[in-house]
Amino acid sequence: MWELISEVKKMKGMMGLLKEDESEMPKDRYIKDIVNILEFNGIYTGMIKKVFDEIIKLGDSQIIDFELLDKGLKRNLLKKGNKKKSIEDYFLRVYNSLKFRERGGYGVEPESEDFSFEPEEPSLIPKKVYKKELYYLQVELLKLEEWLKNTGKTVIIVFEGRDSAGKGSTIKKFTENMDPKGFKVITMGIPTPDERKNWWDRYKKQIEPGKINLFDRSWYNRGLVEPVMGYGSDEEYQDFMENVENFENSLIENGDYLFKLWFSIEKETQAKRFQMRQQSPLKYWKYSPNDAKMQDLWDRFTEFKERLFDKTSTLNHPWVIIDSDDKRISGLNAIRYVLKQIPYENKNEEVLNKEYPEVLTVLKPTDKPNTENNTK
Repeated sequence: MWELISEVKKMKGMMGLLKEDESEMPKDRYIKDIVNILEFNGIYTGMIKKVFDEIIKLGDSQIIDFELLDKGLKRNLLKKGNKKKSIEDYFLRVYNSLKFRERGGYGVEPESEDFSFEPEEPSLIPKKVYKKELYYLQVELLKLEEWLKNTGKTVIIVFEGRDSAGKGSTIKKFTENMDPKGFKVITMGIPTPDERKNWWDRYKKQIEPGKINLFDRSWYNRGLVEPVMGYGSDEEYQDFMENVENFENSLIENGDYLFKLWFSIEKETQAKRFQMRQQSPLKYWKYSPNDAKMQDLWDRFTEFKERLFDKTSTLNHPWVIIDSDDKRISGLNAIRYVLKQIPYENKNEEVLNKEYPEVLTVLKPTDKPNTENNTK
């Protein structure tokens, strides 16, 4: 299996998606880094060592990227609370998830079997495996739609993250085979002066009961994009931060569901995706003048993002951080996370258990990151 991962990294290198020295990093380097981190934090317990050793053994026959495992470890260490328990839970979740993943026997099959002039970003998951997993997840989404129609319940999903993090492509994965009558994609333009004064109503009136409502950016513009770009006032920002929890509680007071998904990418990945957008005859329109500013404002964006996580990741509505440098993995796991939280009928648990805990971190209130975190 490591041969597959090495080949994927080689393909990324050809597309310019790796740092200069990353293509030279072998599996053993990430394993050593993980052990060093565990020892430095004083949590390399016998249980963690046993589970990690088993994961290493399985690395030759199953889809495991030790770089993702390393990144997931660092994100989980940002949580407040008992770090030893948090990391023991993390490694157990990874280990238990492996039994549900497709096993080895892969080569790196051509990624151009479908007619397209557009290059695809390489992925750890081969296309055939990805399409099969997405197919069964989309079947589950149709079951969810039917359940919502019968119960009148409403699902609200907030898609947030830096530009080019994969929000739009994930929304497409959610909706491409759903009944159009059962979902609504909500993308808001520049607010009018009246909408700026009635911020909460601007978004609440867009939500349709009994449907899956997918916000491609949301009311969190006021807590993130506006202060970063200088579009809003300090008074508007403070009012937002003080009242967003009450607003979100009001959205689910009838037993409905709200999910807040944050798609996380590296700065280098964002730069390459911006470049690919500009060069694409089909996606050039996605690139805007604000995109260019976002690279320069990376650190300022991080500052406001961390404030957002600390203040607005609540017990009922935690932020779910999804590593989206690999869009196939992030898209599949976003769908799985949402489906697993809702008690719709005839749920196929086997399909939902093919998860990747390495790329998904739920920031519960007792697990909030400190202000020095480096989540993307």
